Amino acid sequence: MDTMTIESYDRDTGIITFTEELQYYHYGQSGSTARDYSGVDMRGEVLLLSRNVRVVGEDNDAWGAQIVVADTFELSGVTRTGTVIFDNIECENCSQRDTMKSGIRFENAKEGHSSVTNSAVHGGLGWIFSV
Repeated sequence: MDTMTIESYDRDTGIITFTEELQYYHYGQSGSTARDYSGVDMRGEVLLLSRNVRVVGEDNDAWGAQIVVADTFELSGVTRTGTVIFDNIECENCSQRDTMKSGIRFENAKEGHSSVTNSAVHGGLGWIFSV
């Protein structure tokens, strides 16, 4: 996990500049990557964690937000290790009705270390958490 100090943030472009270099790989893209990864959107986000964070899913046809942590293997042979460390996070309307797609889901996440502490996951129409 990278713990960084933000030097600047451009609201128009979403570009964050840190006071030092990142140690780990972080991936972000403006559009969905679902077509490239068999329907899975692989985008990740780096959040400003010095205040409370809420993840709120929309209710579109009983689909809420989903947080998926997974180890992935790219066609190039590169392995990416999925890790999440949540502390004091609120997840509202996160899951998908009548499926195993829970609000917070670990799929094939075997190599990294993850933790979810002091957090609330509520309001979803399906499973809250699955490992």
